[in-house]
Amino acid sequence: MKPSLLLNAHKAGQVPVKSLHHTPAPNLDDFAKILDGLAGRLKHGPAGTSNWVGGSIVAAETKLRVLRLILKSCSRPPSGRKLLDIGSQIGSLPVYAVQLGIQAAAVDNGEFAADCALAARDLGVDYRIADVGREQLPFADNSFDFVTYMDVIEHHPYSPKRVLLEAHRVLSRGGLLIITTPNHASIYNRFSLLCGKSVLDPLGYYFDQCATRELYPGHHREYTQGELRTMLEGTGYQVVECSSIGEGIRPQIRAMRREAATGWLPAVRKYGKFVAAEALAPLWAAAPVPLGRILWAVGQKK
Repeated sequence: MKPSLLLNAHKAGQVPVKSLHHTPAPNLDDFAKILDGLAGRLKHGPAGTSNWVGGSIVAAETKLRVLRLILKSCSRPPSGRKLLDIGSQIGSLPVYAVQLGIQAAAVDNGEFAADCALAARDLGVDYRIADVGREQLPFADNSFDFVTYMDVIEHHPYSPKRVLLEAHRVLSRGGLLIITTPNHASIYNRFSLLCGKSVLDPLGYYFDQCATRELYPGHHREYTQGELRTMLEGTGYQVVECSSIGEGIRPQIRAMRREAATGWLPAVRKYGKFVAAEALAPLWAAAPVPLGRILWAVGQKK
């Protein structure tokens, strides 16, 4: 069977999860197909569900980086390794992990988590609903080889210490916690402040669109590289890596092309600045201070 047909065949129940690790290395094209498949399965998502899910292609590169790290870390076939994705939302990362033969679980408690869970479970993910701010993770101690915590920590209206400790509990000894979050000290934020502009979420979204919400769904606190390292060390992890990175130019271009289906001008207005930012990312990567848009951290359970 051709690799491009594996996901569709798995949906139809024709291919067992354990056989999917014969697919190619993690790549953007297959990630886009997974997003399309998930969009088609969501029945109660927000208005414009397809665009909502498809638009998350912009974060594909960091997720692909995680999957490559997991595969590189495997001294045996990945079918024996276990991954938990905290704050999984649509579940694209664990669904792709399952396609690669990894045993994947997910947890979230967002507005559309129940619908996302149904779609991901159909594709082999053990997706559970839990509020990580109030409850323990619904998994036993030492259950996972990898825990991912991607673009979530900045959304918590509470200290992330409890979540980091819970991730530590469910990781097996030597297991890895992988975190991505916006870099509060990125070159783009520094430049915005120099120009007298805010580096927080747009005021219109915060002040008007979210005026009737009890809890603001945007970013409550962003972190610097030093702060992220300190939090990992303070919750028992050995910091393997902590750096600033870009999100990759190819996902941004792909998102812009997708948006261009309704007109190029709005697409360029929406994504042009991100394409330009990622084109400059190699420049910031060479700097002696962390200037990239995203913080990438890997902590190991001792």
